[in-house]
Order: sequence, then structure tokens, then C-alpha cells
Amino acid sequence: MMNLDFQQVLTQAVGFLILLGLLKLFFWKPVISLLDQRKEKIAAEFKHIEDAKAELATLKAEYETRLASIEEIARQKIKEAVEEGKRITDELKSKAEEQARQIIESGRENIRQELLKTKQELKSHIVDLALRATESIILEKLTADHDKKLVEDFLDKIDRA
Repeated sequence: MMNLDFQQVLTQAVGFLILLGLLKLFFWKPVISLLDQRKEKIAAEFKHIEDAKAELATLKAEYETRLASIEEIARQKIKEAVEEGKRITDELKSKAEEQARQIIESGRENIRQELLKTKQELKSHIVDLALRATESIILEKLTADHDKKLVEDFLDKIDRA
């Protein structure tokens, strides 16, 4: 079997424990400290990422709210512009209809005036013709004013009938 030297095992065990104590004293604490710092840095970065995500979510919600508000304002302005256009169209149509009515009324009035003027001229011409005809039929002439009055009265009776 194997011969184990108890003294050598004990020396190596004591050496190992001394090495372990020295490593713990000089190496283990700085390594643990370095690992703790790294752990804190990673935790801080995760916290920063979470904060950035939360801020991004807030900004996104704010952006969506503003976008909805802008869209609503745009819809409202379009609606107002359409209503204004319709109002202007109605106003222009009303003015055009009024102008057309006035032109038609003016034309009718002109026609009435021309008709009255033509009737008066025709009446006067008929009176003159009637007087000439009467003058030629009747040898004896009454006064011209009296004859004209008789013919005008006759024509007025015809107009009334």
C-alpha cells in the first residue's frame, strides 16, 4: 500500500491553510469588492434602462395624446373651413339670385314702360287717323280739341272693355 507520511500531509495542510488565509486577506477581499462594484454597476445600468423605458413609455403616451389632439384640431379646422365655404357659397348664391331677380324686375318694368309708351303713341296715332277720317267724312269740321276728346273717350271705352 501506499506509505503516507503523516508529517508531510500535515505540513502541506498547514501550508494550504496559510495560503488560503493569505489569499483571503490579500486577494479574496479585492476580488469580492471588484465583483460587488461590477454587480452594483450592472444593477445601476438595469435601473437606468428601466427608467429610460418608463420615460419612453411616458413620452410615447404624451406623443399619442398630442397627436390625437392635433388630429382633432385638424378635423375641427377642416370642418370650420367646409362650413365657411358653404356659408360663402350660400351667400354668393343668394346675392346672384337677388341680382337676377332685380334684372328680371328691371326688364319687366322696362317692358311695361315701353308698352305704355307704345300704347300712347298708337292711341295718339289712331286719334290722328280717326280725326283725319272724320274730317274727310264730315265736311263741316268741329273744333280739333273737341274731336280729339271724343275719339280719346271712345278709345278709353275700348280699353276698358
